[in-house]
Amino acid sequence: MKSGQLFWGFFLLALGALFLLTKYDVILGSFDFVYDIWPMIFVFWGALVIFKDTLVRPVISALFGIFLAMLLFGFLYNGFCSFDFSDKDGVYTEFYNEDYEPAIKNADLEINSGAGTFIIGETTDKLVEGKTKGNLAEYDFETWKEDDNANIRFNLHKKNFNFFGGKFRNYLKVNLNENPIWDIRLNYGASKANLDLTKFKIRNLELHSGATSTYVKLGDKSDLTNVNVEMGAANITIDVPANVGCEIQTDMALSSKNVRGFNSQGKGHYITENFSSNGKRIIIDVSAGVSSLTVNRY
Repeated sequence: MKSGQLFWGFFLLALGALFLLTKYDVILGSFDFVYDIWPMIFVFWGALVIFKDTLVRPVISALFGIFLAMLLFGFLYNGFCSFDFSDKDGVYTEFYNEDYEPAIKNADLEINSGAGTFIIGETTDKLVEGKTKGNLAEYDFETWKEDDNANIRFNLHKKNFNFFGGKFRNYLKVNLNENPIWDIRLNYGASKANLDLTKFKIRNLELHSGATSTYVKLGDKSDLTNVNVEMGAANITIDVPANVGCEIQTDMALSSKNVRGFNSQGKGHYITENFSSNGKRIIIDVSAGVSSLTVNRY
């Protein structure tokens, strides 16, 4: 098969697949990273020239078609679509909660899900409250206590669905009690997440995801906050308070980094001037593929 046929075949196949998967909310991540990787066009173009009469050329043509489809789709998606974290209809399908006991000093929250929208930010008199909406938003909710520790799990319930029966959605909003020290782990697929954690004592925050658009805002309630991020095609923004010392360590492939107010230590390592002298610290470790990382100090 000719290289041109492979290029257009994979281009149209990938473009159609992206539109279809987005229509049915299988892909919910941000495509902001396309603004940073568009120069790869010249890399593919150069590779096609170099390997013009070799067996590698058809493979490069196919990959080039997929890349251009993703690039075109990303520009269209960012131009005509926006992420909306508002709660306009207020219609929820499931509710979860667990009472708070003053003896609880530490709390461990884990959310295991697929594609969806996830929000954490509001406080509650309960230990935890969760509410969901969408025809995929059904979770197995578990809690147990060990001495002064509480454990909370949201595990997406597996069920059958009709892929072509219309859009399916998974929207989960979680409210937390501000008294315990929190360890939070989110394991989710192609998604968007808004995590305003300024009101809580966060000891550990772990984010494991595929294609995602994630916003995290951290506060100064904890003396030490560890943030570990492992993502695929990601657009992640993290806001940290200026009065807290912060260190960033990154291991990122095709990526864009915007870390204002930090001093570079080389090889993806950044620290603030007040990191060594400050009694409160935030340590951020990010591993990602095609991605865009922004860390702001407020």
